[in-house]
Amino acid sequence: MLKIISGRPICLDPFSAECFAIANDWIAQCFNSEKHSFCQKGHDGSIASFGTQAILPTRLIDVGPLDGSENPRLVLSNTIKDFGLVKYAALSHCWGGPSHWLTIEDSISTNTHYIVVEDSNRKETSIALTPLTTDTRNIEDRMRSIATSLLPATFGDAVTITRNLRLRYIWIDSLCIIQDSKEDWEYEAARMADVYKNSYVTIAAESASNSHEGILKKRHFEFDPIEIPFSSQGHNIHTSMYLRPVQDDWETSIMGARSKLCSRAWVLQESMLAPRTLHYGSQQMFWECRSFSHAEGDVTPIPPSPREREWSWSRNKRFLSDVATGIDQKGAVAVEDVLYMRWNSILENYSSRKMTNPSDAFPALAGLASEFNLRLHDQYVAGLWKLDLHRGLLWRVVEPETCKTTSQYRAPSWSWASKVGQISGIRDADYIVGNYRADIEAEVTLKSHADGSATLNPYGEVSMGVLKIRGRSISATHWPAFESKPWEYGFIQNPEDSEGFLFRGFDIGTEDAVAERHEKGRTLCLVQIATWAWGRNPKDEGAVHCLILESGDQGESTIYSRVGIVQMYSYPKDWVEQWKIGEFTVT
Repeated sequence: MLKIISGRPICLDPFSAECFAIANDWIAQCFNSEKHSFCQKGHDGSIASFGTQAILPTRLIDVGPLDGSENPRLVLSNTIKDFGLVKYAALSHCWGGPSHWLTIEDSISTNTHYIVVEDSNRKETSIALTPLTTDTRNIEDRMRSIATSLLPATFGDAVTITRNLRLRYIWIDSLCIIQDSKEDWEYEAARMADVYKNSYVTIAAESASNSHEGILKKRHFEFDPIEIPFSSQGHNIHTSMYLRPVQDDWETSIMGARSKLCSRAWVLQESMLAPRTLHYGSQQMFWECRSFSHAEGDVTPIPPSPREREWSWSRNKRFLSDVATGIDQKGAVAVEDVLYMRWNSILENYSSRKMTNPSDAFPALAGLASEFNLRLHDQYVAGLWKLDLHRGLLWRVVEPETCKTTSQYRAPSWSWASKVGQISGIRDADYIVGNYRADIEAEVTLKSHADGSATLNPYGEVSMGVLKIRGRSISATHWPAFESKPWEYGFIQNPEDSEGFLFRGFDIGTEDAVAERHEKGRTLCLVQIATWAWGRNPKDEGAVHCLILESGDQGESTIYSRVGIVQMYSYPKDWVEQWKIGEFTVT
């Protein structure tokens, strides 16, 4: 049954043949239409067409014959006949877990997987829903067969969709990665870019908050269209008009309140790296590739040109396409600078998202980082790039009043990943490093395994990071009320009775942070990172950017921590040039 929406049909049942026909048509257009200029021409979706560097994921789920006559099972990819020609889907989904609770008395289906949790405060026992997983104890069973009755609804629907897209294989992270093996998990996380980049299509379960809610759920509309007779005697028209509420559009379903995926950190790289994504929303199905976006009904499309300056590169599968001319309309910005600015745009989006395990901050971004570095050929240092530290270090916290430091170490203080909260970075093509810049060196130590062996992922977790800066500096103790607000725009008076307009923001602007600083006797200083110029002219120096560094207890000045940022405009240049040259070690 179809519902007519603005002349476009929306299937009431996403399980219907009509709905799968629409999805298959979108895929066919992506591969065959010349209008898909940003999609890989001639690419048939198989691994062989990607070149010798592309390989299959280590494991896949074989969904069996398209008629569903056999149970799915886990398979090693290198055992598949003609594995170089294999086409597979990938699932992007919310795991659920501790944020989804049921009391033990609630009825649960036999294919619901959960952990029992005793809550002494609430005086009750609850269960936390979890996805079906593979571990060292059950992997042999998974490779023999995965009974359909075991599959949670989201996984079962993903298998159904895979079969109806005429595919034999699907990759599901919780089943294809051995969850109780740190080594296997880290190895697969390091290859996440290839998993999604080489997928035939990614299935995004937008409306499922856990693996048990399902994908192919009946669509819910506020009310059915209301028929209103319409006649025009002059034009001899006798028909009907239909009134209905506006359906959830692209922004609402994919990037807004209706999406359960858009707030999850892991999902960002899954969405950006996949060449094609089939989004299943609560009211309609959406399509996204590098060239077009479609929907069964209403949709806000991808802008036709990559030169749209307002288009967010963190929401665009073309984030690495057309780099040489992407936003370089005047031909004055280096390709590397374009990439670094796009990276900062991605960090703004990523840092606003949630993750169940705080230690995943770098692993969940590793796929995108490795993809960027295929172009940059730079060294990744705790979420920043070594050759772009004069820009990368100048991130600021958007809401310092609510920002927190991670309870367990995951990054040095000079990395955005040391904070839990959204950050903003420099990503303006008209804003470049001027004639002055401090000498900066950064080194990080990757986190090792329990047995002492080194991590396998250069973009993974870190155990330590050291930043060495040699540059102009001045004590902040001369400025009255410097810590009075978490952030502030306005004029600031320096010890020479000169003024400059500034933005000053602390990474964590709570009263507790200020009280602890005073109690421990820590002092603050400003260290200039660079002079920045407007209009791409390094002589037109329009701003000074500084880090606010905090000393150790009782003013100990061997090791510092970053605690904020200062940007000064219309500043007295002679005064800044008189700042003392100092050397700082920041951890």
